[in-house]
Amino acid sequence: MKAQVRVDNISTNRSNLLCPSCNEGYLHQGIVEVFNRQEDDENIRYTVVDSGNIHSQTIPNAVSNNPSSRRQGLIIHFECEHCQDTEFKLCIAQHKGLTLMDWEYDDGNDPGSKS
Repeated sequence: MKAQVRVDNISTNRSNLLCPSCNEGYLHQGIVEVFNRQEDDENIRYTVVDSGNIHSQTIPNAVSNNPSSRRQGLIIHFECEHCQDTEFKLCIAQHKGLTLMDWEYDDGNDPGSKS
């Protein structure tokens, strides 16, 4: 399932990212996936940071999970303190000068939709 990114402004300088399922702000960051490439390059530099370990490789963009169809992208995995056993992915994509964001997660309604 895809969902809109929502924030709660906690001060004039900061916003708190809200869970796409329960709307609470108690999210914990986990794995970070980085997709780096120049516009429309066939190959992408895919880097994963997981618990302090870094893995990086060059792979064809066509087989990557890059949230951007043309440029770079970023996926940050989250867990919510209130929504146990559900993994949320904040997807950030660069597209034509815009930075696009959405959530991907399994809402339990489609058993084949686990992202």
